[in-house]
Amino acid sequence: MGDEHIHQAMIAFRDALRAAGTDKFFEAYKKLFSSRMIFGTFLMLRFDHGRPPILLDHWIDPGKLPGRPLHDYMAGSYSFDPFYLHRALPEEGGMFRLSEIAPDRFFSSEYYLQYYRGAGLCDELGLLAPLHDGGIAHLSLSRRNRQGPFRRSELRYMQCYAPLLLELLVQHCSKAISPSKISPTAARPPLAEVIRTHAQDRLDVGLTHREAQIAGLVLQGHSNNSAARLLNIAPETSKVHRRNLYRKLVISSQRELFGVFKHLL
Repeated sequence: MGDEHIHQAMIAFRDALRAAGTDKFFEAYKKLFSSRMIFGTFLMLRFDHGRPPILLDHWIDPGKLPGRPLHDYMAGSYSFDPFYLHRALPEEGGMFRLSEIAPDRFFSSEYYLQYYRGAGLCDELGLLAPLHDGGIAHLSLSRRNRQGPFRRSELRYMQCYAPLLLELLVQHCSKAISPSKISPTAARPPLAEVIRTHAQDRLDVGLTHREAQIAGLVLQGHSNNSAARLLNIAPETSKVHRRNLYRKLVISSQRELFGVFKHLL
C-alpha cells in the first residue's frame, strides 16, 4: 500500500472513530471496508447469550439476493449461525472466516444449502468483539456467488487492520445500545428445549433431552463425533441417540430432520 493509500486509510479511520456512537458511524465504517474489499452484504449486530440478535444497522446489495435472508435470519435461523454460536473468543476479539468456525458438516447441512446457497452467498467474514457488559459486537461481510470467495489481498487487509477495526466496532456498539435497552422478555429457550417441546406438543413424539440436543447439533452441521465432543459423550453414544431420534420421528436423514423443524427457525 502506497503512502497516499495509507494517508487515505488513516483519514477514514479517524472519521469512523469520530462517528462512533452516532448515526453516521455505519456509513463511515462501511467506507473503511469498501475502499479495499468487495462484498454483497454488510451487517452490524449485537449478540447476547440466549437472546435473539439485535440488528444495529445493515446494507445489502439492492436486488442482488433472492428471498428474504435477513428477515429469515432475524426470525430464528440465527440459531444455526456459526458466528452467533461462536463463544471461544480472545479478550480482544478476532476476525474469522466462516470456514474457520463452522461445524465439520456445516457445508453439507440443509441450513447452509437453503440459507447461504439459497440466498446466493458463497463466503463470509466476521468480526466478533466482546463488549464490557457481556455482549458481543458482530460485523458480518458476505460475498455473492458472482463475486467469488474473498481474495488473499482482502484477507490480508482484514488481518492487518483487525485490531483497529475491532476497537472501532466495540466503541460504537458500547455506545449504540446498552443492556438496559434490551427487553427482559426477549430471551429465547435453548434450541434443544424448543425442539423437544415442539416434538411433544405438535408431533406427539417424546424426545429425551439428549436426543433433542443431538437434533439441534445435527441441524447446526455437526457430525456424530463433533456432537459427542461438545456433549462430552462417547461417539457411539451419540450415534445411538441419533438413531433413536430418527426412529421416533420416522425419518432417515439430516435433510428430513431439517424439514421437520424448519419452521422453528
